[in-house]
Amino acid sequence: MMEMVWTDEFLDRKRTECDPEADEAVRNLSQHEVTLANELMTHLILNEQPVPEALPPSLRRFLNDTRALPSWAQKSLILEGQAFFNRCAPQMLLALFCASLPSCYAASKGVKVLHTTGRMGRERGTKARNRLSTELLTSHPEGLLSRLARRFLARFKGSADSSSEPGLPTNLYRRILETAQMVVDVMAPDQGPGKPAGLEPGGRGIRSAQKVRLMHAVVRNLIAQKGQWDPALGQPINQEDMAATMLAFSVVTLRALPKLGYTPSPHEKHAYYHAWRVVGHIMGIDGELLPERYEDGERLFDKIAQRHFHWSQEGQEMTQALLSLMDHVTPGNLFDDLGEVLIHHLVGPSTARAAGVPDTYDLKSILVMGPLIGLGWATDQMDEQSLFSESLCGLLGRKLMEGIVWAGRGKNRVPFRLPDQLRQTWGLHGWEKAPERPDEQATA
Repeated sequence: MMEMVWTDEFLDRKRTECDPEADEAVRNLSQHEVTLANELMTHLILNEQPVPEALPPSLRRFLNDTRALPSWAQKSLILEGQAFFNRCAPQMLLALFCASLPSCYAASKGVKVLHTTGRMGRERGTKARNRLSTELLTSHPEGLLSRLARRFLARFKGSADSSSEPGLPTNLYRRILETAQMVVDVMAPDQGPGKPAGLEPGGRGIRSAQKVRLMHAVVRNLIAQKGQWDPALGQPINQEDMAATMLAFSVVTLRALPKLGYTPSPHEKHAYYHAWRVVGHIMGIDGELLPERYEDGERLFDKIAQRHFHWSQEGQEMTQALLSLMDHVTPGNLFDDLGEVLIHHLVGPSTARAAGVPDTYDLKSILVMGPLIGLGWATDQMDEQSLFSESLCGLLGRKLMEGIVWAGRGKNRVPFRLPDQLRQTWGLHGWEKAPERPDEQATA
């Protein structure tokens, strides 16, 4: 089979194209209608009801016209891809936070619109700023043990002041959690009568993807009204950037799994990638940017990365917020500094630097993650070590999910939704009553 080729000229043209169908649906909405639509869409996702009459007519038409799956969608492959996600859910979650999202932030042009909509107004605390210094470990003349001791002592000294950190960039954190929620919604498995799989008729995944697509159109509309967008960046949330995001959630995730202790079979890769192609279609991505074969998807992602992965201030701030979120929602100090190590391990030093991840690690990170990384390199040859690596990564992923479930997303926002099957597998109970954080009650 002939390999597909994407030229710079073709991809440059895709940066000028967006999503005419969604853009037309939101073009003339007032701010009040946008707020109402967001509330009604959330209610619609939760209750799987018909499209509410209270929605503006243009949105009702859009939701009814875009809910069908493409003619090339294969139900059996979609279900297999969803089942694969749920078998490997802890590792999938780690891959999302430590590979897929950092890859999105490494794209210096595409990340600017994410940064703009996040409305970042606050920086991380002193501990995080020190951790994100650009000084490399190898630049110091003292020996390795002295460097590790100095880092460890500096970390211990700084922990006493952790309560003085500024408030969290709440809006941006919500966007990250909403992204994770959309991934869980579209990959939800079939759970029996009344609880269809995410991409089945009535499934939450279709509505969740439609909502994200509409929110993209709202963002483009607001940016156009402000008139401050740099045309050299291409259109905001353009076709190339949307395709890169879909590939980050599929190709990048699949590439990360072997380093987290699980090597997918060719069929598992194909099924999972196919499910994400369907999600890409629902979200308005042009068919020319949804290659059928996983291998072609890899080539397209690599081409886009070669074009756009460069360090940017916006990308580094987005990555800071992601790392801070992982630190915040996990118990104790479990993820402090481990996120940086995992990102380097999963996406490689070049992409990690483009995303603004430092090369400096503390003593705990090296002692805990060093053996894990070594095991990840050996997973294909050493089954027992692979099992240990998979179990350790599964533990980290479960602790991260527990934190996300209980973090809440602020006043009047629903808790993080997990399919019953996944909740029972992980032993997560009481998630329907996840409390709000006091700091978000005041700022939401």
